Amino acid sequence: MNASSQKQTFKIPKGFVVILAMLSSITPLAVDMYLPSFMQMSAYFYTSIDQIEVTVAIFLLGFGLGQLIGGPLSDRYGRKLFISLGLVIYILFSFFITTSQTVEELWIFRFFQAVGGGFAVVNTNAIVRDVYHGKEGAKIFSIISMIIMVAPMAAPVIGTLIINFFDWHYIFYFLCVYAFLLSYLIVKLPETSPKIEDKNLYRNYKRILTSKKSLALIAANAFGFSGLFVFITKSSFIYMEYFKAGPNLFTLLLGLNVLSLLICSRLNIKFLQNYSTFSILMKGVTVQVLAGAALFLASPYHTMGSVLILMMVYIGTLGFVFANSISLLLEDFGDISATANALNGVIGFIVAAFIGFVSSLIHDGSLDSIFALMASTSAVAFLILYFVLRKEYLS
Repeated sequence: MNASSQKQTFKIPKGFVVILAMLSSITPLAVDMYLPSFMQMSAYFYTSIDQIEVTVAIFLLGFGLGQLIGGPLSDRYGRKLFISLGLVIYILFSFFITTSQTVEELWIFRFFQAVGGGFAVVNTNAIVRDVYHGKEGAKIFSIISMIIMVAPMAAPVIGTLIINFFDWHYIFYFLCVYAFLLSYLIVKLPETSPKIEDKNLYRNYKRILTSKKSLALIAANAFGFSGLFVFITKSSFIYMEYFKAGPNLFTLLLGLNVLSLLICSRLNIKFLQNYSTFSILMKGVTVQVLAGAALFLASPYHTMGSVLILMMVYIGTLGFVFANSISLLLEDFGDISATANALNGVIGFIVAAFIGFVSSLIHDGSLDSIFALMASTSAVAFLILYFVLRKEYLS
């Protein structure tokens, strides 16, 4: 079925793409908004900042599990049902986080908050795949990515403003209100799920996992995301501890990194008019490898400015990676797009969480280990694409 006929199947409401982008923004809001409050939270729970940083990894693990469960169920029973259920869980546990008395309670509530977010967000890409195909789908993914990028830029600003006037609890009150308003907008979305008859989850997952193409795209996307996650996890150390940036400057630096991602997402839409989806993906990963290598090799000589510029290039190239890799992946699994998206998400988050744990384990108080890990994850993504998929797409 071509893109045009697919679009005629559903009544697309005004603001369709914006609603999906707002839904996807649950993740960057939940991850980035509370970053400026890490020091305040560590003091509140009488623990080290490392114990608060762990909540980022916990969120990713819970988010991945939520996708793994919610994706196949939404393919079978409906997208809107599991978006709504996920938002309810997300709202409840966002509130419970504000009642935490120990860091262990914080970890538990954060995990279940993430599971609810995974239930809801896994359907975003699936809905796009239900409605759009091919390059048109890649363009829609890029547009959504552009809008989503407002969230990481705005989130630390909002978080900083909140802790300037209140305390960290109000960050999670904000997340409750955001998800509650979003639950109202979800009513406008069409039900696009194919509601597949096949109830054998094993067979559906096997179909995806036995495809060389899908495995390569999932793995490349996972390692690309891992580099971003290492940066997110260690951004407080890089800018606030190593370069002694205050909360307001830290917010600005994060915003500039995300701005580069926004610009590259916009460029991706233009490039798709003249180049294939895979060729853009390959070039994006190549530039990311070069930026990662420069970050590592020049680490003894870095200033805050040099790190910022190279990091903007490194993070920005993900604008060419995420939209194109997910578009290529879902193109082969239209009937089980949420299941494919779930598998992509959970593998990505597990790999990213593991690499994030490694980054904390090997961190020696310098920039070298951080940048070495970021360069390595990009190199792995490049090697996977080059040796596994290059001949298939560019022959």
